[in-house]
Amino acid sequence: MDERDYSAERIERLLDPQSIAIAGASADENKRGYIATKRLVESEYDGEVYPVNPSYEGEILGTEVHPSVSSIPDRVDLVYVVTPAGAVPTVLEDAGEADVAGAVIFSAGFSEVGNEETEEELIRIANEHDIRFLGPNVMGMVNVPSDICLGIDASYGEGGLSVISQSGNLGMNLGVATNKAHSTGLSHFVSIGNEADLKFHELLPYFAADDSTEALVLYVEGMSEGRAFLEEARRFTQEKPLILLKGGRTGAGKSSAESHTASLAGDADVVADVYSQAGVVTVDSFDDVVPVYQALTDAPTLSGRNIAIMTEAGGVATITADSLVEHGMNVPELTEETQEKLAELFPYSPNLENPIDTMVTGDTASLHGEAAEILLSDPNIDGLMICGGYGGYGVGGTGIELPMDDASAQAQIESARRITELPSEYDKPVVIKSTFTPEESEALAICRDGNVPVYDSFRDASLAFQSLAEYSEAVESADERSDFNAGSGADGLETLEEAADGTVLAEHEAKGVLEEYDIPVAPYELVSSAEEAVEAANRFDEELAMKIVSPQIQHKTEAGGVALGVSGESDVRDTYEELVANAEAYDSEATIDGVLISPMLEEGVEVIIGAIQDEEVGPVVMFGVGGIFVEVLEDVTFGGVPLTEHDARRMIEGIDGKEILEGARDNPEIDEDALVDLLVDVSELVAENPRISELDLNPVFCYEDSLSVIDASITL
Repeated sequence: MDERDYSAERIERLLDPQSIAIAGASADENKRGYIATKRLVESEYDGEVYPVNPSYEGEILGTEVHPSVSSIPDRVDLVYVVTPAGAVPTVLEDAGEADVAGAVIFSAGFSEVGNEETEEELIRIANEHDIRFLGPNVMGMVNVPSDICLGIDASYGEGGLSVISQSGNLGMNLGVATNKAHSTGLSHFVSIGNEADLKFHELLPYFAADDSTEALVLYVEGMSEGRAFLEEARRFTQEKPLILLKGGRTGAGKSSAESHTASLAGDADVVADVYSQAGVVTVDSFDDVVPVYQALTDAPTLSGRNIAIMTEAGGVATITADSLVEHGMNVPELTEETQEKLAELFPYSPNLENPIDTMVTGDTASLHGEAAEILLSDPNIDGLMICGGYGGYGVGGTGIELPMDDASAQAQIESARRITELPSEYDKPVVIKSTFTPEESEALAICRDGNVPVYDSFRDASLAFQSLAEYSEAVESADERSDFNAGSGADGLETLEEAADGTVLAEHEAKGVLEEYDIPVAPYELVSSAEEAVEAANRFDEELAMKIVSPQIQHKTEAGGVALGVSGESDVRDTYEELVANAEAYDSEATIDGVLISPMLEEGVEVIIGAIQDEEVGPVVMFGVGGIFVEVLEDVTFGGVPLTEHDARRMIEGIDGKEILEGARDNPEIDEDALVDLLVDVSELVAENPRISELDLNPVFCYEDSLSVIDASITL
């Protein structure tokens, strides 16, 4: 990265300018330069607007036109550039001479069409004059509190959601989505395009300090400096929620690779885990953004994942419980004291265990508030979901016959007022899933206005709790997580630095590297003849595993290059010759370095540990269960280097097959502390040796009191 002025002051002048020059301003009503000028002049923007066009004299919309930015007598914070691509370098040079802080370059015709040279010229000029710019070829920028709308043909309601997007159109759609949502509005929208100059991470400090931003949403297809983003995101998420929607999630990122790890590492899989490690809440769908935003900004944090369910129908209770569990929540038992209190309140309820069926009707609608308080006071409960027909009294036109009398509606309103007070009193979130959100009642409006999220789908309500849990856990454990500073590699192994690019270390070489980092590997000897094999077998005096060693043969089993349970001198000799013959038949051009001999170890629980260099987020470690079936199960998690102990435990907890490690199906419960140490040691190895492009430890046998790496592969 170049040595430039990255101060918050310059970026603040760009994103919240007190004066704006429009380079390419026009009197032609059909041109962007006219539309931008008109929008600013006729808006409530308090700053100064300066149309700029060297070919035009006079005024546009009553505002004096200047021949250049440098001819403007006052300070200019931002220049909005809508000229043809060929004129943009001249405009930027002129702006630099005027000490303009930043530019939004709407103009297209640069690297996106193969014109890298002109784009590089823009970067050179910006470096020279310390101008920060968005673009080129961006949709524009919106600052709703300051009434600034550049390049976006839409108007937004004001709220706390800020957006940075690589897709201008998709970012605009997010703004429109906030207009349609209850109690949500936009604060800022920034189109960042291809990050030619300003990068995602450089904008985060501004939004962290911006009082109008409650949460920040990013639409990302691929970051140019993902590692720097992780470091900044870790700081940001300790102050405010950061929500990320990743584009290109399907069918992308799978590579033809030397290792299981690389073949499993789709871009979306890796970045979702690593961004989550930094406290970022990732969402799978555009439609998830606003519901998640509402939960993270309206509700209090979630201290655990135990949720109470309150409804008036058994079927709804069942569906809700299923949905919550599918989103990583628990539906625990209530205390006896809680159930006794509920029994007094609802003597005719068919079920007062969690989830509870209140059978509330119109004349008892006010009891929702009291029941909600009883549930939130239960020490087993961290949050409450109210679901079903709540909010339906006093709503017409739904096609559902409910009592519409004033008493029922008023009772419901009373309960709503009480429900909005409870989250702050108990510091526990309440989420409502109501059938009647399309025709909103006064009770639901009170809940929304009182910062109780209200949804019309089971999925969104459950996702709200999942997002709250993930973000709350990230904030709580922020000091225990990685700082993502992988170091310089200065402490690495000299032998790895000297090897050629593309080198695949033989298994014994890879195990030697592991031993340098005190990683436990199965005993081994490399032999180059049948006689040497017999001598090694006599030293081990156990049943043996014998494996071919060839840099061209990574998947030895497929090549017939593995033999297990070998014993006796004759068997050892014959096996040696057979393995070599199989390897030569599999690949006649392969270099055969010999055969690796190891004593057979008692089979433990098989796991895989790997590492790759991801294009977006840099070095990452992978963990999974499965052994030879790992690519079928795809039950893996990823963590950014360097891993802390907390990161390693989180990766282990994150796999679906965690029960296998805890003694399921008569397996022994493994030594999790040893597994954590192994993940951290592998992370250190990768951090100190950045030339490692792929690493594969598969399988690793885990036991009750130890573990051992059985096979290893390292690619440089």
